[in-house]
Amino acid sequence: MGLRVAVAALTFVLLTELVLALLFSPRFRVREVEVRGLRMVDSRAVMLCTGLRPETGLWAISTAKMRARLQAIPAVESAVVSRHWPNRLAIAVRERIPAAFVRCGMGIVYLDRSGVAFAGSRGHTDGLPELKGVGVNLGRLGRVQRSRDLASAMAALNAAQQAELAVAQVIARTPSDFELILSDGTSLRLGRPEQLALKLSQAKVALLQLEPLHKIEYVDVSCPDAAVWKPRLES
Repeated sequence: MGLRVAVAALTFVLLTELVLALLFSPRFRVREVEVRGLRMVDSRAVMLCTGLRPETGLWAISTAKMRARLQAIPAVESAVVSRHWPNRLAIAVRERIPAAFVRCGMGIVYLDRSGVAFAGSRGHTDGLPELKGVGVNLGRLGRVQRSRDLASAMAALNAAQQAELAVAQVIARTPSDFELILSDGTSLRLGRPEQLALKLSQAKVALLQLEPLHKIEYVDVSCPDAAVWKPRLES
């Protein structure tokens, strides 16, 4: 009986020493971090979120906790963290896709199609539509914005894109007066942000019928059953 206890104790000690050797061996310290998928997010922000130190061992990393920290970056939609033995860590980031942008005191704030606001380190608009007359709650970066005007602006933009209209700006003049500026400068006056699919369908029909004959300054579909248009005066 005493021999069994001694053998068990010795085995435990040896296993403990082996585990400690593996945990703290320089061979298993993280030597390489591969990050993929970054376009707008600063790589320094990603590395800061990893919490890695020079002596961090690959065994000691909680991939779930690291993933949660990475997904707390507002511009990151999802992240995958994986270990590659003996000493490499791989991070794959899926960034949010910007659908529009707003100018504010901090510069450019992007919004994805679901209305989640986020900032990007590069600050490029790359032909994205601009939302004007709406505010962004900077305290809700990484989450859906609760502004009714902003939600209405995004709904108008999404409806216009579904109608295959190239939008340069969405302007909220008042909560009941929205306007789209197309990439060629034509204005679509929507009025209240309701019946958007019908209004934009009527606007597209009017543009298809009128544009071969006239350059259009605006089409007013605030009353979708009685669209009004004005030709653009030649300078």
